[in-house]
Amino acid sequence: MKNKQIVLAILCLLWGGCFCLFSCPQAQAYGGGTQQERFPNTISSEYLDGLGREKIEQALAAAGETRRHAVGLSRVPRAVKAPAGQLICEVNLPKDISYTGLTPVMISVYVNGNFYRRVILYYRVRVYETVLVAARDLPVETTIEAADVRQQEILVDQPAQSYLKESGEIEGRVPARFIKAGTPVLADYLQNPIVLESGAAVTIVTQVNGVEVKTDGVALQRGRVGKWIRVRNARSGKILSGRVVDAHTVEVE
Repeated sequence: MKNKQIVLAILCLLWGGCFCLFSCPQAQAYGGGTQQERFPNTISSEYLDGLGREKIEQALAAAGETRRHAVGLSRVPRAVKAPAGQLICEVNLPKDISYTGLTPVMISVYVNGNFYRRVILYYRVRVYETVLVAARDLPVETTIEAADVRQQEILVDQPAQSYLKESGEIEGRVPARFIKAGTPVLADYLQNPIVLESGAAVTIVTQVNGVEVKTDGVALQRGRVGKWIRVRNARSGKILSGRVVDAHTVEVE
């Protein structure tokens, strides 16, 4: 009976020793404490979002963007748990701001100067502007009048200088392409009307030693004010290139 008790006592002692040896390495693997003790620093999702929005706003200001806009976070990030130490967040914008898709903002977290973790936030930037839109369908080469357009605030996807805002900017212009009703009128969609037809008689003007010289010529192409066309000198028959000044004049350099 005593021998059985001794054996049981030895087994209990051995069991107790194995348990302690096993538990120690396990505690070390998890940092020897609770998660809060191992990662006492927390960077909240609100703080990360604030860093991302600030970077977006800085980039918009640097690009000269002054139009009304809204910045929306695509998905709220998780809070970042970090070890004890001094935290530094480095914020970068790896790409230009997109007005049609998502814009990434990269936040690199450093602990005591050592890289710890990187978080990428995605923002949707929406920019609005009041511009001219077509009040009706505008065919190619049809002179646009003030009644053909109206002002309307739109969600833009072009740089500010591409949009026309005042009806005076379309005066005397014609569409270079079909413009559907409700479509914003961009500067690239318009051109000067044709003022010269091929075969029309023109006056060729040039400068020789500071003196203006004129001669008769014939337009070999249709021409718009400011555009270059080929003309033929009526006297010499020589073919030249010149810039259309008006419906009767072509300037040759």
